[in-house]
Amino acid sequence: MKLARYTGKGNLLIADEPVPCLPEGGLLVKTEACGLCSGELMDWYMDHKVPHVFGHEVAGIVVESDDDRYPVGCRVFPHHHAPCLSCQECRRGLYVHCIQWKASKLVPGGMAEFFAVGKENLNDTIRADHLRPRDAALIEPLACVAKSIRSAGVASTDNQHAKQAVIGLGTMGLMHMLVLPDARGYDLKAGRVEWARNLGLDASHSDAATTADIVIVCPGNADALALATRMVAPGGTIVLFAPMPPTGPTRLDLNGLYFKDARLVSSYSCGPTDTAAATELIRAGTIRAEQVVSDFIRLDELPKAYQAMKAGEILKAMVMFS
Repeated sequence: MKLARYTGKGNLLIADEPVPCLPEGGLLVKTEACGLCSGELMDWYMDHKVPHVFGHEVAGIVVESDDDRYPVGCRVFPHHHAPCLSCQECRRGLYVHCIQWKASKLVPGGMAEFFAVGKENLNDTIRADHLRPRDAALIEPLACVAKSIRSAGVASTDNQHAKQAVIGLGTMGLMHMLVLPDARGYDLKAGRVEWARNLGLDASHSDAATTADIVIVCPGNADALALATRMVAPGGTIVLFAPMPPTGPTRLDLNGLYFKDARLVSSYSCGPTDTAAATELIRAGTIRAEQVVSDFIRLDELPKAYQAMKAGEILKAMVMFS
């Protein structure tokens, strides 16, 4: 079977490897669609994973099953990490800090013609029979957005009338805005602002003079965080959606945040409650792939699309396998 393997220093290749075996208690899945995650564009994050098969925004058809809940022929979304649901971290809802969550994975990865889902991952695998493959493949990134919005406290009664802002209008920023239609979005790239406006969203170039009670920072860079600290209103919340590069300390105006009584919270990945919420949003039609994916491609086109997405020339690529 063909797959996309990251070889380090921003490079990937399309390789040919054996189809994985059906794991005991798990599934073997034929891939239908797999998105390229913005996290897979960060060399500093990916280089320590070499050799690594891309792909975790994935959906496909079960071709072998050792679990009656997922019969052959059904469509599934499997999260690449799944918690045990019984440890102290899971009981607190901190699924991403569960030892099993960190250890579990898809084999060899989602950006392959076939992949295996271990029985541990079935703790966060969803039947997606009535969703299009391209939409089902968005469950994982949208679940990260669902967690971010929950972390921001948007549903709190104290935030019923809160002004919301989203910094960075890549795919993840667009998803935030589609779920939060009253939010205002900011990006320095004219093409992204135009894309958002074509979706009917309120978007403009970055404007530090604007204030918001909830500011979600999608890019992992210091300039975006600095804008958020200037923009956040007294008593407001900043959500750090992406990690900062670990190459050194990130400058942060703690003095300004202190005197604003502002909160800085982080939102890393997602768990089963978030994937369930994302699935319902997709089933309701809140998010469709065409709104946030610019290029639907074949696997052999991925190396070129990968470089284009890294360079900001395209919004997002998704590989369609069938």
